Amino acid sequence: MNNEQNANQEAVFGAIPMLKKERTHGFIAIAAVTIVYSMAPWCFTQGGTIISVLGLKAALTNMIGMIVLFSIIYLLTVIIPAREGIDTWVYQRAVFGYKGIVIIWFLAIFATWGWEAVLTGIHGTSVSGLYTIITGNVLPETLLPWLGATCVIIGFLIACMGPDIITKISYVVIPGVIIACAVLLYFVFSNYSWSDLMEMEAISPVSDNFRENYMVATEWNLAFVCAWYTVIGVIPRLGKSESGTYWGFMVGYGVVYALIACVGAFGALAISDMTGVYSNDPSIWFGQIGGVLAIISMLCLIFSNISIMSVAMYSLSVSTKVILPKWSYRKILVAWSIWVLFLNFSGVVMEYYSVFLAVIGFIGGPTVIIILVDYFFVRRQSISIRDMMYQGKENAYYYTGGFNLVGAAAFLCGTVAYFLVYDPINYVARAEIFNFTTGTGLSCIVAGAVYLVLAQIPAVKSYLTKDRK
Repeated sequence: MNNEQNANQEAVFGAIPMLKKERTHGFIAIAAVTIVYSMAPWCFTQGGTIISVLGLKAALTNMIGMIVLFSIIYLLTVIIPAREGIDTWVYQRAVFGYKGIVIIWFLAIFATWGWEAVLTGIHGTSVSGLYTIITGNVLPETLLPWLGATCVIIGFLIACMGPDIITKISYVVIPGVIIACAVLLYFVFSNYSWSDLMEMEAISPVSDNFRENYMVATEWNLAFVCAWYTVIGVIPRLGKSESGTYWGFMVGYGVVYALIACVGAFGALAISDMTGVYSNDPSIWFGQIGGVLAIISMLCLIFSNISIMSVAMYSLSVSTKVILPKWSYRKILVAWSIWVLFLNFSGVVMEYYSVFLAVIGFIGGPTVIIILVDYFFVRRQSISIRDMMYQGKENAYYYTGGFNLVGAAAFLCGTVAYFLVYDPINYVARAEIFNFTTGTGLSCIVAGAVYLVLAQIPAVKSYLTKDRK
């Protein structure tokens, strides 16, 4: 392999900047990949979770309104990798410093794999449910984690092939998930009228106060949007244009995700009313349908699980190259596969789902807002790629012993604000302001404001903008 081939390989599977001529994804391709991700079964799960605390009408307005509105701002982050050709994990060296970013990465990326653990759980019940529909027999529950593990193994093999094959697979998976959604909605509306569904109350609200229930649901939805944080900078590097990349992400992560979550809300509400047992696992819902339609839906769900796993493995492994540049892409894939297999067999993520959402929210929310403030308002869209890529004490982003103290202060202030107003263990408000901002929303506001205000101090601004010299 010659030097040019090595460079291309490292751009696709590594952390070096991707040149404009190397970009392969237009709006359609970007939208396809993000739509696959936003059609992940965990998005059904999120809708099923929201319907547990809200009635259907409130749940639909919450998911569509809050998710789309927050995404409009949150997804501006993709402009940075689309313009500069670098992962947002590379850019965060400017926000947190070379060593500071390691701490943020450790907290965020290990937690993010919890989504893939959710996926393996759904995959296991999907395969088991398909077996039951076809044969009439029930597999022992002890086999479910082993069935879930097959999703990891197949996803690993696909991820080894790179983003092009993943994108091609997405074109097949998208129609499949649409069919599954259509089947589920057909089943729901064959048994219930629209007015029947709208009259159903929340399954297990957290409070007698509607506003508090609504804001808890909003908190969960904002935290879910923040879950894109760890993988938000990989695919945009492949984008041919900034506008095509941004709108491709908005279609997938903003709009389609909200719609899939709504389908999940319909499914969870109807099936829980039908059976008397609440579940936010889509494979359980499809299992209630029965017959050929159930088989088709289960197959679509299974293929979706595998496709999403491959996208996640590629994206998160490339992001890991920022922290472990000497590790090969394949070696990182193996390491993460072992980690998600551990989460799969432990079952800890689904047991503490609300706590898991909280971790994602208080890390991903303030961090992304700090990135946006830093790039658009402090540096005014001017950075040094050289200093981003080459580490050393003489570089602009080394700061204080490798830590950007301003970024650290802003992040800590956002985190403190989050826990002052919200208890993620019992998912209840600790202060009245939560019912206006949520925990994640307040943490974003505080972190962004602290960073921006501090950056106006001349000495601090000089500290942050050494890359202009």
